[in-house]
Amino acid sequence: MNRRKFLGNTALFSVPMMINGIPLYAGDQRLHPLLAALSMPAANCDRVLVIIQMNGGNDGLNMVIPLDRYTELTNARPSILIPQASVLPLTGTTTTGLHPSMTGLRDLFNAGKVNLVQGVTYPNPNFSHFQAQDIWFSGSTAIPSPSTGWLGRQLDMAYPGFPNGYPNAMNPDPLAIQIGGALPLSLAGPNINMGYNAPNPSALINVATGTPGPAPVSDYGTELTFLRLMKDQSNAYTARISAAYNAQATQSTLYPASGNTLADQMKVVARLIGGGLKTPVYIVNHPDSFDTHVDQVTAGNTAVGSHANILSKLSVAIAAFQDDITLMGKANKVTGMTFSEFGRRVISNTSYGTDHGSGAPVIFFGAMLNGGVTGTSPVLPANPTGSTQVPLQYDYRQLYSTIMQKWLCMSETESATVLNGTFQTVPIFNEVLLPLDGIELAASWDAGFAKLSFVVYENDRYDRFIIERSVNGSDFTELGTLFNTSNRVQENYVYRDERIAAPFIYYRIKGISKQGAPSYSSIVKLKNSNRQDIRVFPNPVTNFTINIEFLNKVSGQVDITIFGMRGEKLYYNQVNPAGNRIIRFSVPNLFSVKTLYILNVVYDGNTVNERIIFE
Repeated sequence: MNRRKFLGNTALFSVPMMINGIPLYAGDQRLHPLLAALSMPAANCDRVLVIIQMNGGNDGLNMVIPLDRYTELTNARPSILIPQASVLPLTGTTTTGLHPSMTGLRDLFNAGKVNLVQGVTYPNPNFSHFQAQDIWFSGSTAIPSPSTGWLGRQLDMAYPGFPNGYPNAMNPDPLAIQIGGALPLSLAGPNINMGYNAPNPSALINVATGTPGPAPVSDYGTELTFLRLMKDQSNAYTARISAAYNAQATQSTLYPASGNTLADQMKVVARLIGGGLKTPVYIVNHPDSFDTHVDQVTAGNTAVGSHANILSKLSVAIAAFQDDITLMGKANKVTGMTFSEFGRRVISNTSYGTDHGSGAPVIFFGAMLNGGVTGTSPVLPANPTGSTQVPLQYDYRQLYSTIMQKWLCMSETESATVLNGTFQTVPIFNEVLLPLDGIELAASWDAGFAKLSFVVYENDRYDRFIIERSVNGSDFTELGTLFNTSNRVQENYVYRDERIAAPFIYYRIKGISKQGAPSYSSIVKLKNSNRQDIRVFPNPVTNFTINIEFLNKVSGQVDITIFGMRGEKLYYNQVNPAGNRIIRFSVPNLFSVKTLYILNVVYDGNTVNERIIFE
């Protein structure tokens, strides 16, 4: 039985919970390693990503206007061109302006809280709405697209074993929340997509009070048991979501009273964040179509029309949301981005509109950005043709890689695993501002030790640094102290902690200023292994040589099998540790690099599965 199809055909996971009339889907599923990789690190580093989907293909040349290409624009799209005098100027640039309907976004840009990334697409772009959306959702340009999403893969990587045992004390909240529309492919994991199946919280409570009968012993019974588990999780998440929503009132007065569903969605997200929900990824949907083939502008007044209206709603929603989370004291924890499946052609058509194209700008908004324009105005020919496109400057996967590494606390290796490739980051975030209180901590395994490396960007403020450890992410104990002996403005520190037997280990740095005031780094998390029994290193595996460290004594033979992600058996070996805690063996040079495999280790009645990749 295919569980994903089973769930897709089951009403339990197709109807959303409602908050003030806004449909809300909660994704706490095994997402593809991409969404999965994004979410858990985000929870650990206490940061939030808000994604706004602009369905239909946005005309970026009509939104972010290249003033230094105005002559070429005049030749290409005279019937829809925004008058140059109407374009909103932006502080710090003379080459770029905004559509006149986007005054709220202009004000945020001028305050350094917007970064406009130019020319975002991918090689050989696809102009089908469905396939192009799948490409953005999946993080892959392959056709047909993978059945999992970039965020889904990330969550699957970060939350092994889900859904069993969730929610729990350490992970009480949904991994991702989708508001408006159906649950997207970006949140699809290897097994399930899921949402709340009730029109309101009261309906879920009613469902929760029922006592189900025993499930039959069959494939159907197995799936019914699984669905009941999901229902119980939904009930638990409903309580958390409702509590967070009710704990935080809206602060901003910039939200419109009516007529802007996107702003309504953003208002809900702000209240959930402000109320303390730890969900790290939110996806909202602009309800209006950006597929402006016809009447994109009003004939005779190109500054108004359908595109102007939907851009105005986008600008108002972003400005109100940013104002709201700032007033709530959460601005440093939240960043947002927009995306549309593609841009529009350079030339206009004969219906006062534009047809499907390639590159377009992506808007990032938040307090922790390098404000300004990333990239240059698109290079346009003097005499464009019907096939002229906005050229590629940045692959959209570069933005995903940047988000994962620079915002959601993932390593370069983790990002590459999720994206099935390495993509250069883009200078979107202000990396000096990103660390909490100027202390940036990273942790990794180094043989039998946890190696803690941290950078202090205002080192001359501090007297000493206390290293703290936890096994549950909330109760920390002091391990040791490193003193500041250099008084340089920026300094690097390293501390090693002997490995302890716990499935997950959390660390943070407590900096004590010269005046005695404490400051904390973000919390980092190290995973011992699925059963806290073994460690595979290095991972990614180099030179096709695998090292396995056993954290407990092994009394007999060890069976080692490597499986492909489709379950095919690719390698088998039996090793006798002979009293050693570490075994080392080489495998044939037959495995593909940058590809996930499952290493199955069986010993002393234990079975451990570890994901590995080769490089």
